[in-house]
Amino acid sequence: MKAAALVLLSACAALLVRRTNPELGLALSVASVCVVLLLSLTMLGALSTLRDTARRVYGVSEVYLLPVIKCCAAAILARLSADLCREASQSAAASAMELLGVLCALASAMPLLTSMLSVIGELL
Repeated sequence: MKAAALVLLSACAALLVRRTNPELGLALSVASVCVVLLLSLTMLGALSTLRDTARRVYGVSEVYLLPVIKCCAAAILARLSADLCREASQSAAASAMELLGVLCALASAMPLLTSMLSVIGELL
């Protein structure tokens, strides 16, 4: 709720400021994204607890957990960066960020894919 209120207020302020000073509107958008990301850091504790529970109770290896977490982080950061680039009217940079996010997600999923392929190879 706090993050939603902050984003709505900053969007309204950016709309008012953008008419006279577009650079200040972009800076306001970047600042609100940073504050929302800081507010979301408290949720990382729950994610860490889930990771520890999956490891301890279900015996899930870090080989399977870390690539999933890295893929999610890459997707989130790429999406936020691309949206900020679009807000700054830099659509080519936004497309490049989206492509980079996909490549980072694929690169971080490689250990998971190789372990899956080795299991399939053992079954054959």
